[in-house]
Amino acid sequence: MDAPTNSIHTGVLERMQRRQEEREERLRQRQLEREEQTGLSTSAIADHFLKAFQGMRTELKAEVEAAESVAADELTQYLDGLVKGVQELQDMLNDSSRHLASFQQKKAQEEVDEASAHVQAAVANLQPTKKFGFGRKKMAAKGAIPTKKPVNQDSTAEPKKTALDELADQQFFGFRNETGRTLTVDPEELIGRQLNLHNLVDCTIIALGSPSAIQAASLDRCTVLVGPAARSAFIKDCHHCTFVLAGQQMRVHNTLDSDLYIHVTSAAIIEGCQRVRVAPYNLAYPDLDQHYLTSGLNTNINHWDKLDDFDWLNENEASPNWSTVPEGERRCNWLA
Repeated sequence: MDAPTNSIHTGVLERMQRRQEEREERLRQRQLEREEQTGLSTSAIADHFLKAFQGMRTELKAEVEAAESVAADELTQYLDGLVKGVQELQDMLNDSSRHLASFQQKKAQEEVDEASAHVQAAVANLQPTKKFGFGRKKMAAKGAIPTKKPVNQDSTAEPKKTALDELADQQFFGFRNETGRTLTVDPEELIGRQLNLHNLVDCTIIALGSPSAIQAASLDRCTVLVGPAARSAFIKDCHHCTFVLAGQQMRVHNTLDSDLYIHVTSAAIIEGCQRVRVAPYNLAYPDLDQHYLTSGLNTNINHWDKLDDFDWLNENEASPNWSTVPEGERRCNWLA
């Protein structure tokens, strides 16, 4: 590696190391900003977000372009920074969506998706024998939440894990690739972590704690019960499910025939959805009040019935893609 390339490489690694060290500080700063922005106009808050968002997007793009110069023994750390960079962009957008116009939200989401695709392409080029993805990659979850192997899986046929596999496993906290199970999370291990739910069928998920955020993708006929989240919930490609969730913001994409019992402090957003119904969050368990305090959610503000449908632009008529659950049909006693 020549001197100029080495200099660029070193600088990128240093920036990524600083990002990892400052990640929690950024989260705290965003919380402070949300409190300070109470008296600011929506346009001023949007301008602040767009400036910060584009700065982070430009930095991540430079890091992706420099990926080919990374030494093999530093690959895992480098890719870890790229993945966290994409997640940080998504978190920032989720936290700020309520202050953005619809076209601004769409454009920012497209840029996040583009950044994710660029990271995946870079990794695929570096590891052509093993494609890396953020979505439905079939790997067993590691860490605090064990995941049962499929009954018919032949352990002797498992391929050797690459650094990319190990990286994805380390970052995943939650459940995936399960059918017909009740899946629970220890509240202490959930606090401050993002709960991920991927590719689940006929499952009940019980997470009575305060996660930082929630992401659910490709769920079918599942019931999801989660305590108050500090930031946002992101749901996509789910069918015939029931979600009982609380958070600052909620985004629901490509979801059909599902009920949402929600507490959101800003309007929830749906796109590509049909036959979605909403009701107030009514999960009850002994530590709920404490978990609300941990999350920082305002219990006096709940816009559960104020969904913003990106597919319905007629402000004079209600969207046909969502409705409220009639009071006589609303479920309760979820844990009975």
